[in-house]
Amino acid sequence: MRKFDNVIFEGVKTSIPRTKEENYSMKLKVFLMACLIACLLTGSVFGAVTGKITGTVTDAQTKDGLLGVSVGIKGTTIGAKTDLDGKYIMLNVPVGTYTVVISSVGYATVEVENVHVSVDLATFQDIDLTTEVTDLGKVITVTAERPMIIKDRTTSVDIIEREQLLAMPTRGFEQVVGIQNSVVRMNSNVDTRQRGGRETSSATASEINLRGGRPSEVAYYVDGFSQQDPLSGISTANINNNAIKEVSVTSGAFSAEYGHVASGVVNVTTNSGTSNYHGNVELVSDNVAAPFGYDSYDQNWYSGDISGPVPQLEGAYFFFSGERRYLRDRAPSIKTKDVYEEFGLDDIYDLDESQRMPFNSVSGWSYQGKIDFELQKNMKLSLNGNGSVDKWQEYRHFYMNPAFTSQLKHSPRYEDKNLGLNAKFTHTLSPESFYNLSFSYFTTERFRGDGAIFDDFEAYERELSNPEFDFENLFREGDSIFLSDLDPLFDPEVDEDSFVTFYESYWANYLHRKSSYIGAKGDITKQMMTHHTVKLGFDFQRHTLRYFENLNATQDFNANLLNRYGFDSLGNESDNEGVFNDTKHPINLGLYLTDRFDWRGFIVNAGLRFDYFDYKALQLINPSSPYDADSSQTDALDSELDVADMEDSEKFTRVSPRIGIAFPISDRTQLYMNFGKFYQRPDLRRLYVGYDFFEARVTAGSFYTFSNPNLKPEKTTAYEFGLTHMLGDNTAFEVVAYYKDVTDLVQTFTQTPALPREYTVFSNTDFGTIKGFDFNLNMRRTRNLTLDIKYSLSYASGTGSYATSNFNIAWKNSQGAPKATNPLDYDQRHSIIGMFDFRTSKGEGPVIGNSHPFENIGLNAIIQFASGVPFTPTNIYDGVSPNVSVQQEPTGGINSARQSWTTMVDVKLEKMINISKYKLVPYLWVRNLLNTENDIAVYEGTGKANTSGYLETPEGTTKASNSDMGSTGISRGEEYEYRYDLAQNNPKNYAHPRMILFGLRMSF
Repeated sequence: MRKFDNVIFEGVKTSIPRTKEENYSMKLKVFLMACLIACLLTGSVFGAVTGKITGTVTDAQTKDGLLGVSVGIKGTTIGAKTDLDGKYIMLNVPVGTYTVVISSVGYATVEVENVHVSVDLATFQDIDLTTEVTDLGKVITVTAERPMIIKDRTTSVDIIEREQLLAMPTRGFEQVVGIQNSVVRMNSNVDTRQRGGRETSSATASEINLRGGRPSEVAYYVDGFSQQDPLSGISTANINNNAIKEVSVTSGAFSAEYGHVASGVVNVTTNSGTSNYHGNVELVSDNVAAPFGYDSYDQNWYSGDISGPVPQLEGAYFFFSGERRYLRDRAPSIKTKDVYEEFGLDDIYDLDESQRMPFNSVSGWSYQGKIDFELQKNMKLSLNGNGSVDKWQEYRHFYMNPAFTSQLKHSPRYEDKNLGLNAKFTHTLSPESFYNLSFSYFTTERFRGDGAIFDDFEAYERELSNPEFDFENLFREGDSIFLSDLDPLFDPEVDEDSFVTFYESYWANYLHRKSSYIGAKGDITKQMMTHHTVKLGFDFQRHTLRYFENLNATQDFNANLLNRYGFDSLGNESDNEGVFNDTKHPINLGLYLTDRFDWRGFIVNAGLRFDYFDYKALQLINPSSPYDADSSQTDALDSELDVADMEDSEKFTRVSPRIGIAFPISDRTQLYMNFGKFYQRPDLRRLYVGYDFFEARVTAGSFYTFSNPNLKPEKTTAYEFGLTHMLGDNTAFEVVAYYKDVTDLVQTFTQTPALPREYTVFSNTDFGTIKGFDFNLNMRRTRNLTLDIKYSLSYASGTGSYATSNFNIAWKNSQGAPKATNPLDYDQRHSIIGMFDFRTSKGEGPVIGNSHPFENIGLNAIIQFASGVPFTPTNIYDGVSPNVSVQQEPTGGINSARQSWTTMVDVKLEKMINISKYKLVPYLWVRNLLNTENDIAVYEGTGKANTSGYLETPEGTTKASNSDMGSTGISRGEEYEYRYDLAQNNPKNYAHPRMILFGLRMSF
């Protein structure tokens, strides 16, 4: 047992007493062992995230503040004493739920249970102490309730605790983020997208857009460190549900501590070890539904975790978790079975489960680990890791050729890896000050290639051209190869031609990118003059970036098709590729100062951030004449690029002020407002290009958007005003209005004039405005029921939704940078979300015999209604064939039409069963309970998901009436009509159907 003045704190006992020197020696040994274990863990980033507990201790009779009262957190060494006014502050409290102990001589000790601390926020806990003689010597236990109004919140933030997350019909923190205010989940079908093709972001096949921002503008942190790929701006990390302690989503202005983010911050805090051993095992599958006559999609998760004290080492704790997942159809469609049966694909492909899209699976692992040490009473060390590996394939409908079933296996295949390590040291100098210092390593990697040969780069090369689309130009199709195709000396009039082999059509785009960084981060926090909490900090990263993309790997080596840096021409990592293709090592440094002022409920969070960006690249001296910096007519017509034509890229510095204010109007009403400027470095893949690729591609005159090493940081200026009001003791509502002005966003831009040819690059030409209104009604548990009703109204307009939105426009007609704003692709006008949770406790419900069969039962439901996202209405055209994507003739403004509203109801029914010290929770999870048909993508000519309208046009009718007989014994017209109708009935244009999953969670 440890003693903190008059408060007793429980510690971890060891069976063998040790001296301080022996303890320190043992801790060093375990620390070295833990470093080795942490090096074997995979993960993105880590490091504890904290908040604080503050309040006032008063005499219950006089209501005067009490001086010198001891306040501490039970089971820890965190504590403080009250000042002259009875106020106390406990800094650097890790996220979690605690019991706060308050004691003073002459007063009864009080223990306040269920005090929750969230990341970057303060928890207010005021206590009255009594001097009643009958209470002296007793411990008075009080249970704290979660406040309806977060007093120190100066911006919009949603907090989801572990118990809430486990009860919800969701899996993974991305789905939890997707049901918050101001969030739009885009499930765009890359087959049907008409403007500016983009790489599929992740195996989940969805993107998060927060308050009108692009997907890469949302920053994801796990235990305080970034989880994003700096090359692409996306996150492919996965966290086991049972490993999550809290998810916090900040959508308004955020602290100056956060850099390189423009739209929002998602903070995921993982569990830590405690003084007792705990463990969880969870099994989830939809295959259990099949025997009851329901469709299954073979989606399975198996996870487990264990935590507790490190044996024989006082003050050291561990937490380890892992998850195995296998989803045969990772993104089911409600239309898959209908389409396959209507067109006979279930028989053609011999599909036992026609409701599943074949070759659309994901197989993955994720794991986390954390070891916390108390080196000394005021020194702590945390080692943390989390990581994931996902191997997945992407169903592409144009591979579903009814005549050549072997083609489907060549659908693109991916492998995403994340790896990271971090060590964080915390030193508490006094109850009023502490500092943190951490070092981290992070790497993420993606392979993408043909589904059959994948990463065997040499296997892609072919003697003949890679066959692609069929006669109707609709489906990927192979070709029969004869002797005459292989031998140029073959004379078909003399020699007998014969069949040699069948050439299957490969997915010819081979991509391998890898990015990593080493980083250091530090900050010092000081409580000054009671009312000020000042933090000064820095963060630094040095990146290592490698990129290899062969636009057509089936051809012989061709610099015109191979964009690379940090890899040799065969795809091997290399740091000896010369100045044109060398590995990139950009750096960024951030310095920040924040001050939180707290006086009688009036709170000001002010901050200032300085960012320094050095891309460490070469840029063209004269973009209008890339091969000649001096623009002399003779040299400008040359096609050779050399170092003399380039110079070092520009270095950027930016200063961003941020301020948030919160103050009470009454004891039931609170106002807050904030303002901030935010700068985000462009996705790094938009900055770098292999210059031998650039040289060859520009000369060839083929259309390609080149990266630009002189892109400026993107800028966002944001304003927000919010009000929270308590309607009663258990109900409150919040209204928020916000406005954002964004400039210098990246977009394709045609460099004109230019010699020897015009070319397209990324440039800071996009801009836009986002404004909206959020409403939230929250009722904490009353008569077994809690509810949360959310409504969002938003207007997101700009000149481009993504960095490639104007790709086709630039291809068809280079009119310079866009000047008019239009609704963005993710401009979802209305979103309504209702979350309901009904739960009984032990002994509740009707009695049958001697039991309560309905005790410990929980039912959680999430109901979502959302207006359709926009699209551009056009004249009817061939919206299926791959080479006609620039034939659109708009009949209205860009994104002036809307898709249909979507509806989704998800439920989870569970029952807790206690057996001795074990807890079993079987549950039923149903997604899309009403089996609602929701469109994901539509054809712009019709606004429908199942028809482009082309077959009804004169041109389409002519093709469908072709009476020439084909090799299949039916007319070319009939074959074309069948194939076109199949091609336009793409299951991926629809969201998932009703899915029934069963789960079992076991805890001890």
